[in-house]
Amino acid sequence: MHHRRAALAAALSLLLAVLLPAAVGAHSELVSSNPADGATLTGPPLEISGDFSEELDTTRSVMELRAPGGGVLATGRVPDGGPATRMAIVDLPAFAPGTYEVRWTTVTADDDGVERGTFTFTLLAATPSPTPTAEPSSTPAATAPPSAAPPSAAPAPTPAPSPAPSPAPGPVAGSTTTGDLLVPLAVLAVILAGGAAWLLRRRR
Repeated sequence: MHHRRAALAAALSLLLAVLLPAAVGAHSELVSSNPADGATLTGPPLEISGDFSEELDTTRSVMELRAPGGGVLATGRVPDGGPATRMAIVDLPAFAPGTYEVRWTTVTADDDGVERGTFTFTLLAATPSPTPTAEPSSTPAATAPPSAAPPSAAPAPTPAPSPAPSPAPGPVAGSTTTGDLLVPLAVLAVILAGGAAWLLRRRR
């Protein structure tokens, strides 16, 4: 009986030694994802997220979206105001057809337990580019053809201005010309001749 109790106590001690570190160092593992692991999509995903089994350290837990070639396209963390057991990639890039991988690293908030993993999805069609909206073209109003302008008459030749006659130079004030003296002398001679003839007639 004593040996059985000792064996049972040893078994319980061994079980606690195995389970206690696992309970103390619990890891936050992936419970579900969007898209689901291995999903094949005909259009680009509207969301990339993962739900986990334990509350996460929001500063050290991270998700990475990797392109078919392996380069990091975008990253995500626990959203502000969201549950501490969920991570999401908010800013999604333009997608091309191919298989994408999402790598996640979780750090539990209570014991710093670290866990890593991945999930993948395949996209069959590329992200459609926005179709430009055609602007309605306004139909130009029909315009009447311009009427032929009548031939303009040749301008009449402008007569050259004739030079204005220059006024004859007038006598300078204070000077006496010969013509001015001849007129009164002739009048005086006529008067004297008439007077002489009248006197001769009276004497006869």
